[in-house]
Amino acid sequence: MSALPENLQIESVLSGMQPFQPTAYYDKHLDVIRVQIMDCSISEERVDKIMTIYHMNHHHRPDGLNDIAGFAIKGVRHLFKKLEIKYEGAILIAELLDKLVKMYPTTGTRRVIEFYRELGNKAPMEISLAA
Repeated sequence: MSALPENLQIESVLSGMQPFQPTAYYDKHLDVIRVQIMDCSISEERVDKIMTIYHMNHHHRPDGLNDIAGFAIKGVRHLFKKLEIKYEGAILIAELLDKLVKMYPTTGTRRVIEFYRELGNKAPMEISLAA
């Protein structure tokens, strides 16, 4: 990898990049669904055996509210069997979260549901389980 010339400004390097888009994807190797809404550095909070919440490292509000930047759902294959969801194709994230909170009404799943609802049309709608 070659070093960048000293006079090259960071803006010129980033100018060709696409703007960040909220994203959702399935990591088949770790068997986890990851949803990231904000383009920022994050800290992970494991809230229960299923959910991990991503928090912004730099809060937008001084009181720290609404600092969620995304979430992860772990153990997807096992969850899909329990929730009776087909493990193929594309699934709606809202449908998955709805079934998840009904079967596992933990504080973590409720927090993620509230966060996802607040996003409205900014939220990723579906995720593909294709390899």
